Amino acid sequence: MGGRVVMYQLTAKLVDSEIDIPPDAQDIMYYTLSVGHHTGVMDCFSAKLSCPIETFESVLENIADDRARSKLGGILRFGEIQIDKSHLPVLKPAIKRTLRELFTRKDTNPYSAELVWMSDFIQLLDATEKETAMYLMGRRIDD
Repeated sequence: MGGRVVMYQLTAKLVDSEIDIPPDAQDIMYYTLSVGHHTGVMDCFSAKLSCPIETFESVLENIADDRARSKLGGILRFGEIQIDKSHLPVLKPAIKRTLRELFTRKDTNPYSAELVWMSDFIQLLDATEKETAMYLMGRRIDD
């Protein structure tokens, strides 16, 4: 299976409108954006993390937590997943635990693609936790 797995981070939300929003309605629009309503809103993403599918499969094999492995595995099963704040309580501890376990093994290369990917992914999860309307999109890109 060729291709890549790419993690995208929400970088902006734009209101898709040909007319200006009246000043008295702007607060309502900003509120709906902050709680995740997407009516008339375009989400803009930037690719932040990428790896070959084989590396991603290896990452999944090392994650012991079934829920975390299943969530991330959705990228391979469905082609795309969304990761928001509700997924952090499962994903962050599972990835951190996996990193700790791999770093303590004698046979692990600390510069392996899997460890680098997981370390970078933790940073994306941390950013998602800090920003109000932030979320990630994981996507399988086939060759």
